[in-house]
Amino acid sequence: MEHFDKRMTRRRVLTLMAGTVTAALAPEFCNAENEGTVLRVALSAETLGGANLNDARTAYKVWLHEIYSQFGNRIAETVPGVFVTSEELVRGVRQGTLDCYGVTALEFAKVVALTDPDSLVLEDYLADGIEYVLLVRSDSRFKRLADLRGAQIVSHLHRNLVLLPAWLSTMLAANNLPAPENFFAGNKLISNLNQVVLPVFFRRIDGACLARRDWETAIELNPQLGQDLHALAVSPRVIPIVFGFHRNTSANARKVLIDSIRRVASAPAGRQIVAFYQSSGFVVRPVSVMKITLEMVRDFNKLQPEQPATLRRGPG
Repeated sequence: MEHFDKRMTRRRVLTLMAGTVTAALAPEFCNAENEGTVLRVALSAETLGGANLNDARTAYKVWLHEIYSQFGNRIAETVPGVFVTSEELVRGVRQGTLDCYGVTALEFAKVVALTDPDSLVLEDYLADGIEYVLLVRSDSRFKRLADLRGAQIVSHLHRNLVLLPAWLSTMLAANNLPAPENFFAGNKLISNLNQVVLPVFFRRIDGACLARRDWETAIELNPQLGQDLHALAVSPRVIPIVFGFHRNTSANARKVLIDSIRRVASAPAGRQIVAFYQSSGFVVRPVSVMKITLEMVRDFNKLQPEQPATLRRGPG
């Protein structure tokens, strides 16, 4: 019989206990760890909207540190700076150097074929899509969309409004009207929501674009707004921001990271992320929920002027 040394240090006992707990709570992570899998994460700077870059970086770094503390090892790492340009992110997905990515719907359309079809992570309140509204005063001369030719409008500068140009462009085109830059006399972007709605109310501006959910909140706070203003146009339900996984990522590692994201609201370090996104949590949906959004993006891209051959970028 082989000699078995029963002597074991306290540190060794604790190490084995920790490993047992981790295996019980997250067996997929143990498999991922055995594979040596660390998912590479990046977010597009386009997803920030008017948010503060440093605050966003800090929120993500604190959250990832929390995940490291839970599992005793890295399951994911962000690229330096966390946020990258749109071109860098799309190139990274196409080259397979990024495993998880936060992108706008405009960027997602470029990498959807490379994205795992069953593992899209969305903010809970975006899961069913959101609508945009174009507000005018009820007693104004603007009764039809065409009446806004030459009008001055303001738009809410917010990450959830990244598809606003696509909506305005496709809506105007469907009504045989010029592109927004030629149709409106001006469209100013403003981050303060009050300064988007109130100028229309006080007749200082002709119209305003914002998310319908923000408009409904404004009415709750000031019912008079709902009496004097109305939505001249409402967009289809769209999903502006998504988190996707490359289709070639490890299924085990992907599941562990998704589970961590879904539990982010319950961890103190994750509450910064929740506050940053102004949501209560995240849900997982199939890529098929993006159908209407991707159709709008496709129609919008068709309206864009053709680039000269010398300016076109390759697939990388």
